[in-house]
Amino acid sequence: MLEGDQTTDVRYATTLGLAGHTCSLRTDSMRLMEIAGEFFPSGQNRDVPVSRAAITLLSGCRRGPVPSPCSFPIFRGRNEFVHADYGHEGSVWFDLKTREVAGSLSDRLIADEAYFRRAVLAVIAGILAPSLGVIALHAGCVVRDGKAILLAAPSGVGKSTISLALALRGWSLLSDDWTFISDAPDGLSVWGMQTSIKLLPDARDFFPELSALSPAISLNGELSYEIDPWSLFGVHRAIDATPRGIVFLNRANESGTHVLHVSHSGEKETMKALLEEIEEQPEAIAEQSRTRRSLMQQFCLLPALKMRFRGTPAVIAAGLDEILTEQLCA
Repeated sequence: MLEGDQTTDVRYATTLGLAGHTCSLRTDSMRLMEIAGEFFPSGQNRDVPVSRAAITLLSGCRRGPVPSPCSFPIFRGRNEFVHADYGHEGSVWFDLKTREVAGSLSDRLIADEAYFRRAVLAVIAGILAPSLGVIALHAGCVVRDGKAILLAAPSGVGKSTISLALALRGWSLLSDDWTFISDAPDGLSVWGMQTSIKLLPDARDFFPELSALSPAISLNGELSYEIDPWSLFGVHRAIDATPRGIVFLNRANESGTHVLHVSHSGEKETMKALLEEIEEQPEAIAEQSRTRRSLMQQFCLLPALKMRFRGTPAVIAAGLDEILTEQLCA
């Protein structure tokens, strides 16, 4: 997969944790290995010695001209093969059947640690997870006393804002956008990634910490703040936890300064909503797809709530905090 015979340059090797699974990493960059180790921690009380996937990432990539104008990364896939193209900054190849990842990246891309985390490491996690039998859900996740609550919502509704507001009330922040569900010896487990969170420009009205920052165009083309919540806001980070339920968020149509309406979601309704968010996978990883379906069935047995809201993040988080404590985390 790598351009030329560069494998002899690999000098460093370590193991990474991806949603409860162990992956091997080989690289020629000590800094790359350190960032990846922080991004893919093994979690607490996890000892899985057998590597399920092999990742090789080399630095110092130099590529020729690429089409312009172009917005990177660009993804292409066929059967079990996926290619993530970063233009002049490199590329990463995936073989989902063998669970092998190989790429070559520029020193400049690796040096931009925030971009490297969200555009390379988060991409590796998202693409590789299904081949490990892991479910990647488009949902935030907060944790208290080891109990995790997932927050699902369409883009733009405000799940990142509410996740952060809950974290400022003492919940640990596991994820604001993508949460991974995997099997564990005692049931299900959820995992997050150490990446920046996205807040829409109006978040500045509610979080004074953003006043000195400026929003920028994100990978999906949205104007947003992309910040490290653990350092900027001092919230606690959760790596993994036991899921206790899910809340489907949506904005209320009712008038009023503050609206908070909660109802229950049944198992079939929950399954339908979650399946709409999960992409089909190639036949080459059919066995893992069956594992993921089993995990989804288990997850949908957990309590699920639907919440329509209107109001400031602090007020909504206060009401939701009380509801979660009483109904899902008791």
